[in-house]
Amino acid sequence: MEAIMKIHILAISGTMTTPLALALKKSGHTVTGSDQNHIYPPFSQILHRAHISINPKLDSISPDLVIVGSAYKKFKNTQVEFRFFQSQKIPYISATQYLATKLINKNSILVAGSYGKTTISAVLAWILTKSKLNPSYFIGGQCLNHFPSLKFAQSDWSIVEADESINGLDTQAKFLYYPIKYLVLTSSSWEHRDSYKSESENRLSFINLIKRLPPEGLLIYNSEDPSIKSLIKYAQCKCVDYSLYHHQHPFLFGHHNQNNLAACHTLCTNLGISQKFFKTNLQSFKGIKRRLELTSIVKNTYFYDDFAQSPHRIKVSLLALEKLHPGKTILVIFEAQASFLQYKSSLGKVADSFGPAAKVFLGKLSFTSNLPKSVRTTSFDYKFHLGAKLNYLPIYSDLKNSVLSSLNPGHVLVHFSSGGLTGLKTFKQIIKNYKLKIKN
Repeated sequence: MEAIMKIHILAISGTMTTPLALALKKSGHTVTGSDQNHIYPPFSQILHRAHISINPKLDSISPDLVIVGSAYKKFKNTQVEFRFFQSQKIPYISATQYLATKLINKNSILVAGSYGKTTISAVLAWILTKSKLNPSYFIGGQCLNHFPSLKFAQSDWSIVEADESINGLDTQAKFLYYPIKYLVLTSSSWEHRDSYKSESENRLSFINLIKRLPPEGLLIYNSEDPSIKSLIKYAQCKCVDYSLYHHQHPFLFGHHNQNNLAACHTLCTNLGISQKFFKTNLQSFKGIKRRLELTSIVKNTYFYDDFAQSPHRIKVSLLALEKLHPGKTILVIFEAQASFLQYKSSLGKVADSFGPAAKVFLGKLSFTSNLPKSVRTTSFDYKFHLGAKLNYLPIYSDLKNSVLSSLNPGHVLVHFSSGGLTGLKTFKQIIKNYKLKIKN
């Protein structure tokens, strides 16, 4: 049993650090944290409900350990605090390394790749928990079954959504810090352009991950993704491919989710979990928040919220909606927030990805301060690729009004965004105002 500690988390408002804070508090530790001066839902609400103090005065805490979140460099106050804790010789560790040493167990399952990680990790956590293997796990999203996104468990099993990004205190890809026995690899596309200067650098990180698999390990890989095929030769263990799991699920619909479920089914089969057990328990899994989440239905008008940013993810999501709602007009609100979308060179496949959409309402574009104007994406670049279907509306009140004037019964509206409170508020206001519009 680990000694009870006072733990302070820098950049506590995040997909990894907020669930970590909750799990640590549940384990009996005293937990505090710091972040930007004003943090936003859902993390602010989650931390408040857990009675975790945010941005306390430094002289009011004396932590035994500081856990440093990946985003700590983004905020002046967390940088100042980090230097203070260093000067006081207080032990510190990155959130990534903390999970590597405290959460991961002997039978370590990593789920890596450019897409599908959250859904696959969550389904695996659900199935392995139901099978009494009692895994520790970390999932980079909120499950609609309302089980925690991070859990420490006393067992030989663990599941981690393993990202290739490099930030915070990281000096290499996050997934290279984690011990590994089993790997589910969905893809190896170059998305984190702020972490890798070239596609070859990105590819090398995935090669290094595969090389770390032990001879008794297992690589489950996506046969539909061409970026993976040249990497398989670096594995010294058994390799099994997956493609589609032909099963109707009430919440996980579309080709991409059949692909995700195939990954889960293939791994579970190789772990000795029967097909009947997998299928039976899969039916009770309700999906992931912000992964084609149906948020409202108003007079035969459907509203979906989704995390997608890359052309591939957007395309498969829209194709899934097109198949689910044949003949319906699809409208899109797109907030281009991923770092790779700041580069002109990233937009080559954009036109094809938005093919099923009748109109695309593009929110305000933003950039990191050190990005040269010569390589920055502009609204004109989107207009070039998308033509007349694009509506660039950087003022959110204008975006809201334009969407409302275009939206009619029988339409489907999907909101693509990887973060940002203003866009999500605008989406909710559109639903609220649309209800009034239809009522009147």
